[in-house]
Amino acid sequence: MQIQRIAIVGGNGRVGSAIVEELHNDEYFKQLTAIVRDTSTSGGNLPVTALVKANFSSHVSLVAALSGHDAVLSCVPGGATDFESQKLLIDAAFAAGVKLFFASEYSANVMSSQYALLPCQFVGDKPRIRQYLEDQAKEATIAWTALNGGPFFDLWLTAGPAGFDIANRKATIYGTGNNLACWTPLPVIAKTVRNMLLPATIPKIVNRAIFICGVKAVTQNNILAALEAETGSKFEVIRADVKKIRQGAMEALGNEDWKAATRGLTITHQFDEEDSVANFWDLVDNETVGVVPVSVREAVRTTLQDMEERP
Repeated sequence: MQIQRIAIVGGNGRVGSAIVEELHNDEYFKQLTAIVRDTSTSGGNLPVTALVKANFSSHVSLVAALSGHDAVLSCVPGGATDFESQKLLIDAAFAAGVKLFFASEYSANVMSSQYALLPCQFVGDKPRIRQYLEDQAKEATIAWTALNGGPFFDLWLTAGPAGFDIANRKATIYGTGNNLACWTPLPVIAKTVRNMLLPATIPKIVNRAIFICGVKAVTQNNILAALEAETGSKFEVIRADVKKIRQGAMEALGNEDWKAATRGLTITHQFDEEDSVANFWDLVDNETVGVVPVSVREAVRTTLQDMEERP
């Protein structure tokens, strides 16, 4: 299977734009097409060879937009990955003769029981989409793949629920702070997608999800130590009861407060040692896709440097 002509859906998002940039910089890929809604007034500033507008509710329109491509790369974010829209995209890709569908996961183990608790309004229907792709692959209608590296290390550290307020030198430690997790910086995710689509790697990634981890020994305590070493500052530490956070998240789930439930469950799934799915090192396949994990301190240093360079 040769993948050189790629249609990208959701390319203007944080994840999509990073991946498009990485693919653009590799001369192997001959055509990058951004598929955008026909109501869109702009395709953004993506470095693509073509921009095609399509009606995402129309099978006929999507088939026309996807025809002539080897792969569809879905980078649709979060709650926008609802089952019906992604099923329509998958079916259109098959009808258009696309060889490979790259699912929008970029998460952890979406088939875990803990992930199933997360409200689809915020995280999408990724388990159901995965099941549909697996079913289609059994019927040989279309091949698929997906990539999961846990939370994006750089984004979680600077703007996510990792528990660190770097500017004010404060840290919220959930539970013991020793729960081992798999996190991967966004640039590593982008490079890994490129590597997965190269000829030597394609046979190894078809019809399965690839798990990677870009940083070794990720725990909150290790991150805190690295932050203090790199900034030369002592952080004020606040201890949080992760069990109470989980209890509150389950109550929010029952009350259909999807935002509060998502935040609480996300924290517990990463930091509660009794209810965590953050450590999936047993699934990690770094060598297959050319990932060499770095130390926590190196990842922190790179993230801090990027913060300083950011306008």
